Amino acid sequence: MRIGDTAQVRRACGLIANVQGIQRFNAEAGLRFARIGLTGERALLVVQHPGRPPLHLKVDYDITRQALGALLAAHGLPVRPESAEIGGYDDIVTTPRPQDPGEHRHGYVLYEVCDTSAWDAYHEGRSWRGELTDIVYTPASTDLLVRLDAVAWRVRVKLPLRESGGLIGIAYSVVDRITTLVEDPSPDQREQMRHGEVVITYSYRIHGT
Repeated sequence: MRIGDTAQVRRACGLIANVQGIQRFNAEAGLRFARIGLTGERALLVVQHPGRPPLHLKVDYDITRQALGALLAAHGLPVRPESAEIGGYDDIVTTPRPQDPGEHRHGYVLYEVCDTSAWDAYHEGRSWRGELTDIVYTPASTDLLVRLDAVAWRVRVKLPLRESGGLIGIAYSVVDRITTLVEDPSPDQREQMRHGEVVITYSYRIHGT
C-alpha cells in the first residue's frame, strides 16, 4: 500500500476493514490473520488456527467480507456467520482489555489501522514517502512493516497486544512516529538503521520508543 496514494490506500484499507471484522468475531476460537501482505496486484493473507497448518491465500483487494468468510470456511476454518439481526460484525465494536485474547486485540488494531485519512490526507506534506507492506501478528504485538523510499532500512512499528491503554487514532500516531524517526532519529535508531531495520515499540500511554 503506497502511503499517500489515495487509490491504493482505499483499496488496502477496504480489505483490512473486511479482515478486522472476521478477526474480532472469531478471536475466541483462535482464528488469526497472521500476515496481511499489501504489495502486488493481489493481497496475501496468511491465516492460522490451532491444530491446522497455516493457510496462504491470494485475494483481490475488493473481496467482500462475506466472500472472504466463505472462502475461509471452504478451507475448513471455523468462521462465525454474521448475524442479520445485529447487522453484521461492525455493529458491535468493543474496546479490548489486556486480559482478552491477543487475537481480539489484533482485530481491534486492524479496525483502527484501516483509517484511510491517516494514510492519505494526514500524511500529506510529510518529509518521507513509502509503503505499508505487511501487517504481522505475533503473540506480543501487531507489527506494521513500512518500507521507506531511498533508504536501505525498513521500519517495524510494534503495537503491543497486552498493554492497557487506548488504541483510538493509532494510525495517525504511527504516521507521526515515522516522521519523527526520519527527521530526528535517536542514536539508537541510527544504529538500527545500519542493521537494516528500525523498531518502534508503541506505548499507548507514553510516546517513547
